[in-house]
Amino acid sequence: MKKHSYRQSYHNGFSLVEVLVALLVLSIGLLGLAALQTTSLKYNTESYFRTQATYLAYDIIDRMRANALGVAAGNYDVPDSGTAATAMSSTASCGSASCSTSDLAQYDLGQWYIRMNQILPGSTNPVANYATIKRDAANQVIITINWMERDTMQTQTWVVQLPT
Repeated sequence: MKKHSYRQSYHNGFSLVEVLVALLVLSIGLLGLAALQTTSLKYNTESYFRTQATYLAYDIIDRMRANALGVAAGNYDVPDSGTAATAMSSTASCGSASCSTSDLAQYDLGQWYIRMNQILPGSTNPVANYATIKRDAANQVIITINWMERDTMQTQTWVVQLPT
C-alpha cells in the first residue's frame, strides 16, 4: 500500500498586494464616478440656461401678442445693443396706469431685459446679454437671445408669425 503525502495549505487572509490592487480598482471607479457627476452637472446647467432663454422668448412673444398695435408700429423692434440699453433705462410705467402702445412696448422691453439679465449669465454689463427683436418682410418676428456660457457666447433664435 502506498502512502499519499498531502500538503497542508494555510490561508491566512489577503496579501498586501491583493489589498493594493483592490484599492486601485476602487479608486479608478470612484474617479470615473466623479467625472460622470461633473459632466452631468455641466450639461444640466447648459440645459437650464437654454430652457430659461426659451422661457424668456415666449414671455416677450406673449407680451407682443397682447400689444399687436405696438408690434405693427415697430415699437418692439430692437436691432442692436444700444436700443436694448435704451429699453432697459426706459422710465415707462404701465403697471398701474393706462399708457400708449409705444409706452407699453417700452415697459415690456425694459422689464424683459431686466429679467433676462437676472436669469442668464454674462458680465456685469447690463446689456451684455442683449437680445434682438426684428421683423422680416413676411412680417415674422425674429428673436435672438445671447448669453455667456463657459466663456463662450451662446445664441438661440426663434422665428414667430404673430397674428396681424
